[in-house]
Amino acid sequence: MKAAPAPGLSVDRHIKLVHYRPRSKGTGRPFGAIWQHEGAIRWTSPLIPENDCAPSLKRFADWFPEAMHGFDEFSAAVSWLQSVCENECELPQVAQACKAKERLGLSCTRYEGPAEGTDLVALLDEGGLTRLPDAGLLQAVVNLHLKHLASEHAVLRGMFLLQPAENSLECARLLLHDRRLVRIYLDRDTSASDVASKLRAESDRLTRERRASEISFFVFAQLRSALPLRPSTQVVATGMRLPHITNGLIRLVWSMPISP
Repeated sequence: MKAAPAPGLSVDRHIKLVHYRPRSKGTGRPFGAIWQHEGAIRWTSPLIPENDCAPSLKRFADWFPEAMHGFDEFSAAVSWLQSVCENECELPQVAQACKAKERLGLSCTRYEGPAEGTDLVALLDEGGLTRLPDAGLLQAVVNLHLKHLASEHAVLRGMFLLQPAENSLECARLLLHDRRLVRIYLDRDTSASDVASKLRAESDRLTRERRASEISFFVFAQLRSALPLRPSTQVVATGMRLPHITNGLIRLVWSMPISP
């Protein structure tokens, strides 16, 4: 594939990683993410079970095994952070509040993509519908994944990523070396059990409309399969985690069969 710089994709959603550094020992690491939506601050963490507002001791011990005796301190920090997010309306204010309370061990940094070594999807809870982030934020995450792959991945480096038309349902478009056009979509709301029927419908549509040079690449927020799905040569589906998207694009570029 001919190398070329990828045109910038729209990633105008500011997302911040929330880091925690235990007082006792160990290094700080991200344990959640915060973002702005409809004038309010939202945040989530896999350490807090769905339908709950307090962190789980077991999940904390798994995430920070070197500081498992500091759970009470962590819980107090989380409670304080929740209060800040409820009372502030701008992300910089939350970051400044964390900096002012440095003793709590919290800090916020802007998420610039997986080049930082963090797959943000792992921090966007466990996919429960009641806490699944809004589609705009998820699309920004997918676009950051694509930009990272286009600039860093040995196989995918130099992908021709194109910005879709305004108000399009697509996240991005990818032009393959053989001139096939890949339309990349984010699907937030389709459940894993309904993915197969949606893919069949899309495959039928492309055949009916005789779009032989097009491929539909779906990224499903609720799909957890480690392997991409490919019910036909023109339809591919993956989950949102970076390895899932990477695997799907590599197999597509190499035109290898993908087993459901």
